Amino acid sequence: MPTTMPASTTKLGWQEYRALPDDGLRREILDGEVVVTPSAGSPHQGIQIALAFELFRSIQRPRRGRVFTDLDCQLGPHDIVRPDVLVVLPEHAHCILKAKVHGTPDLAVEILSPSTARRDRTRKLRRYEAAGTPELWLVDGATRTVLQFVHDGTTFRTPVERRRSVRPAVLPGVVIPLRAIW
Repeated sequence: MPTTMPASTTKLGWQEYRALPDDGLRREILDGEVVVTPSAGSPHQGIQIALAFELFRSIQRPRRGRVFTDLDCQLGPHDIVRPDVLVVLPEHAHCILKAKVHGTPDLAVEILSPSTARRDRTRKLRRYEAAGTPELWLVDGATRTVLQFVHDGTTFRTPVERRRSVRPAVLPGVVIPLRAIW
């Protein structure tokens, strides 16, 4: 008769995350549990580089903030995410450490892939919301849309779907033309 081990009730954090093997797999910790995601394909990476370029050009180059790709963000003791693109404003630059952002980025961008879309739209979105992430974009290359979530201090407001351009709520003077992304 097969036996099953009881599920561990210990939630993992930063120390356990850093001890995971460096084997090329993309890992995150959501609510204390390790989540493994396959590497992104070329459509995803094309959107990622184009969006990072536009954000860099509009935000980092004029020194309005810092733009990163695939940098670990420790949202809380048991939530470590790796947004596809993220922005940290100057007033939160102290959160940028050598190995991670300690706390939430001002803007987190998740590019939906077939293997991640469901998790990004549900579980990860809830972790960003609980951490008070000021702004989250869910980018869908298949529909060429950006779903923009803005935090009101308690929860994410109803998201707005963007098709032509998106103005980061955290930097109202910036406009990202979406035709440059697709």
